[in-house]
Amino acid sequence: MYILLAQILTILLPYGTGDTLSPIECESGSLATAFDTNVHVEASVSYPRVPETSLLARYVNEAIRNEAHELHDTFVQEMSTPQEELWEEAGDERTFRYDLSLIHSSPGLMSFYGSKYQYCGGVHGSVRYITKTFCQQNNTIHELSLDDLFLPGYREWLFRHCEDYFKLNRCGYYSDDDYSWIGFNPDDLDAFLLTEKGLLLLFQNYVVSGYDDYPMTLLIPYTKLSPIVNPDTPLSVDHLWTTGIQKRATNHNSSQ
Repeated sequence: MYILLAQILTILLPYGTGDTLSPIECESGSLATAFDTNVHVEASVSYPRVPETSLLARYVNEAIRNEAHELHDTFVQEMSTPQEELWEEAGDERTFRYDLSLIHSSPGLMSFYGSKYQYCGGVHGSVRYITKTFCQQNNTIHELSLDDLFLPGYREWLFRHCEDYFKLNRCGYYSDDDYSWIGFNPDDLDAFLLTEKGLLLLFQNYVVSGYDDYPMTLLIPYTKLSPIVNPDTPLSVDHLWTTGIQKRATNHNSSQ
């Protein structure tokens, strides 16, 4: 099922100073299933379908659709048999929602943001924030990770930068004077987006703050990342970084 609509971010994504990322209008694919066992089950996925004007677009459409449908089918399969040991506090509903939106599109780079919500009983469901960035270099396309962008040891550098910022600004759990109980560590740096303003890191619930309707984020300007940038990073990403740095410099000079 494909319909033309403006993809709507179901979770606010604030970053920088009073900014929010907005979805790019494009077609949307969706799949939804509902049935009853000894509980009511609902599963739905929604994802963008970008115009297939390039090899990158065709690759991205197939990869995103396949993952969304696989997640939907896996949940439906797991819920297809009656739930055992169904306690009253566990509730009588089981829900899965996956929503993804296109937020950046250029000839060699596409980025997506969304969320995966699952409720299988308890006080509330769980939300995991999703980021995806696909890059094309010549005829090779792959999904970028932070490992592709930075030199070895970058996680410790980013971790120290983030923790120093959280402590200084008393963000989330770091509003407490005792940091010893906080479990934030370099391995938690797993969700990111590349914006014109810098690298945007997203933190899952309970990493640096409690359960909320949107993730805590931290924007790091590209100029501050120069000590850890991999000089062999893909060309299209390097172009985005350069453009972002130039724009920031232009804006800074015009404000003088």
